Amino acid sequence: MSNTRQSQRFGQIVAGIFLLLMGLSSLPSQATLGILMLALGGWLLWRQFNANNRRTAAYDDDSSRDTDYDYEEDTVPRQTGAEKVYAHALRAVEAAGINPDAAQVLPVDLGVMVFQGDNDPVVYRTQPVPDDADYIQPFVQLRLPTRAVGRVKFEIIDSDGQVIFIHEDVHNLERGRNLVTPSARLPIHDAQAMLGNWRVKVSADGMPLANHTFLWQETSTRAIRRHITADGELSNELRASLAENRLGKMSLDELLSFQDGDEEAPRQQRRS
Repeated sequence: MSNTRQSQRFGQIVAGIFLLLMGLSSLPSQATLGILMLALGGWLLWRQFNANNRRTAAYDDDSSRDTDYDYEEDTVPRQTGAEKVYAHALRAVEAAGINPDAAQVLPVDLGVMVFQGDNDPVVYRTQPVPDDADYIQPFVQLRLPTRAVGRVKFEIIDSDGQVIFIHEDVHNLERGRNLVTPSARLPIHDAQAMLGNWRVKVSADGMPLANHTFLWQETSTRAIRRHITADGELSNELRASLAENRLGKMSLDELLSFQDGDEEAPRQQRRS
């Protein structure tokens, strides 16, 4: 269909030029016919010129609506042009007091990587992080207009407002997108405050870049461990079972009886 339209437009342009030439040549001998040919040829050329202007304006209007920022679903970003920007990253930039439209160094993605055992790390952006993680490591993807060298600092702040992780490294950043992570991880343990929001703050050479918030999700292993600790000291076997998450759906009474059984064993050995 597009080839047919192009052929029609080309034919009308050629016809318009032909009529203009014929009209000019007819003016000395047949003025009326020449004027009619000039008018018809001019109308054909004007029609094609006006159609081209409308197509150009429509294209420019569509292009102006295509922005760099993607405010769609955080976990499934929409491709816009050559790149994609996560909505939660823009919210983190604004939370740091920065206007995303004016930022020269713009975080376009950030979150934490969660490490559990020997498994590959899992990326968490806006989803709650499981509290049975062994380590977490923040990350940020920075977009730069040119190459630069600078210090990028990561801070993790718990729900009590305590800064429990600070790490800063020098990075050679390229023009475009740069994935940046600290060369250290934060160990996760039971004593940490996980009842409220945690924050990841990112800054470069002392200037804030992003202030990202995330939550924790209590797992069954953590819940059992928390209740048992309130009732007494755990045996070594029970601690190993909790660490390997092999307790299944055992009740609290069964766990306590398991602990009592471990305490009776040394007494029977002493009696014998």
